[in-house]
Amino acid sequence: MSGVQVSFMTNIPEYPVTVTTGTNGAYSRSEFTGLDYEVSANKDGDDLNGVSTLDLVLIQRHILGIQKLNSPYKLIAADANNDGKVTASDLTELRKLILGVTTELASNSSWRFPITAQTMDGEYPFPFVEKIDIPAISGDMTNQNFVAVKIGDVNGNVSTNVSD
Repeated sequence: MSGVQVSFMTNIPEYPVTVTTGTNGAYSRSEFTGLDYEVSANKDGDDLNGVSTLDLVLIQRHILGIQKLNSPYKLIAADANNDGKVTASDLTELRKLILGVTTELASNSSWRFPITAQTMDGEYPFPFVEKIDIPAISGDMTNQNFVAVKIGDVNGNVSTNVSD
């Protein structure tokens, strides 16, 4: 996904340093010095993108036990108020967004970025890890990835500018 802010943090004064992902979603830093780094991703804004009444129906069906959301990423997307559970409060937050009562989620960013190198419970993924710890790296950051989760979009119809 392009346009994601990726921050690198270490214990020297000129950090944190932030880079923006390119059109293919890749990010990199070339001047690594062998220090320990913490890498995180952030993208906010366009909260309504991908959020629809179908998402509300799917979340409600999950809450009522009629049809459970079948992935940890869908559960993260459904947690609109960022309290670590999927409840009617999340439906209320998303309804306000859809109806134009609010323009952004009050207690959550519009995107969350769990790291791919973690095992998540398919029924309860909370809390999840959103920072990559890289000890004494030498420059190779292959397979240090995040999963972009659009909050509120459990049916996966968000419009992004991802290219493969």
